[in-house]
Amino acid sequence: MALGGSRVNLLQQLLTESLVLVTAGAGLGWFFANWATRTLAVWSEMSVSLAPDANVLLFTLAVSLTAALVFGLAPLRGVLRVPIGLALKTSAATSHRGRGKNRGSQAVVALQMSLCLVLLVAAGLLVRTLRNLESVSLGMNTRGLLVFGVSPLQRVHSDSETNRFFLGLLTKLRAVPGVEAVTLMSNRIGSGWSNNTGASVDGHAALGPNTFAPMRWNIVGSDYFHTLGVPVLLGRDFNDADSEGAPQVAIVNQTFANKYLSGRTPLGHQVGLSDRTDGQYTIVGVAADSKYTDVREEPRPTAYFPYTQVRGVASLHVEVRTAGDPDAWMPTIRRVVNDYSPGLALLQPMSQQAEFEENFSDERVFFRLSLFFGILAAMLVATGLYGTLAYTVSRRTSEVGLRMALGARRGQVLWMVMRGSLVVAAIGVAIGLPLAMVSANLLRSILFGVEPRDPVTFAAAIAGIAVVSVGASLIPALRAASVDPMVALREE
Repeated sequence: MALGGSRVNLLQQLLTESLVLVTAGAGLGWFFANWATRTLAVWSEMSVSLAPDANVLLFTLAVSLTAALVFGLAPLRGVLRVPIGLALKTSAATSHRGRGKNRGSQAVVALQMSLCLVLLVAAGLLVRTLRNLESVSLGMNTRGLLVFGVSPLQRVHSDSETNRFFLGLLTKLRAVPGVEAVTLMSNRIGSGWSNNTGASVDGHAALGPNTFAPMRWNIVGSDYFHTLGVPVLLGRDFNDADSEGAPQVAIVNQTFANKYLSGRTPLGHQVGLSDRTDGQYTIVGVAADSKYTDVREEPRPTAYFPYTQVRGVASLHVEVRTAGDPDAWMPTIRRVVNDYSPGLALLQPMSQQAEFEENFSDERVFFRLSLFFGILAAMLVATGLYGTLAYTVSRRTSEVGLRMALGARRGQVLWMVMRGSLVVAAIGVAIGLPLAMVSANLLRSILFGVEPRDPVTFAAAIAGIAVVSVGASLIPALRAASVDPMVALREE
């Protein structure tokens, strides 16, 4: 301005510098977004496309233009307020006297830290949920289990033909070398499907005539509990002798026995379905509780009936216990089934473990998305904090040299620089904690085995913010502490 520059010239200069930086950042960001979204989609196992489109591009350009205008023109007001004579006298030694000069940039970094804390807390809660779901006891041994569906509707025309078809299929699969056990089930466990009705014991309502006694039930094949690895606590498992003409039998789980037969020996009692006319089934065994619909469910009274003794069975799922990786056995099993019944399709073949893992596929996606954006936010925090401190240190080189010339030790200078970053981090944490608590409550419905305000998760997220703050401020702090006092005092 002393050389004749007008406010328009200053405006053009600031806008040009800002637009160059923002345009370069937006261009690099667009290339990064195209690569990162494809990688994120694969890593998160999402079937939908995350590739940026024209709308995203226009939105990005609008945000970039707004950033260029706002942050490019922000310094103009402060510059125009300074008298020209005072500005010409300002030197490096005297340019950093007001603490308020850096408060704007520190406020931005503190806000970034607060949002980073929110994402880190969400990621921490979801990773603990995922670990809890992966480690929950299923009540069975899913290792080596392969499951697939079979529907022989066009090959059978009666219940007897259906029973003979599935018995022949079981016999064929059991003869395969390396196959340890085979069984059947109507509802595939872990798929979310279940049969539900009221339970009757010895011909009467299990909890009295005016109280509904809920019960889940499933139609299964011989060696069901042996194949799945579910312990039989009392009595026996189903076998091939439980045929269509044999006495009707059933097996109940431990919760059923405790709730509806408390204080009585379950064996020999009869259980029936309140909404069917199949009659009464004699209890011949009590099995340990195991998961039926998904990994989150609590134990419920459950009864199991042989598929040969239940009318109207149309299709069943086959459970095969193999020696080794079940996925590697898929071609062999497919070939055996095709030899037994040419053209018969295997419905949704997969390992039993994979079937249960589909119960928490959403949690896995949410966790990976939160982790990705949490890491991205931490990188932005580290970058912003490093830039702010590096600029501040460069402006305070003379001050640092003067302090060291007057006797300040290296550790004191180091602490002087890092103290500012820790204060900003503390402010960011103070702002972010309420936001993190609110966001954690929104995740309550998908959390498992962990509370939304889990202190361990919050402590780990705060520790992560502290690590990022210390790491980002360490280089500028070391640079300030290594300043030569004589060189710094000569800087202008």
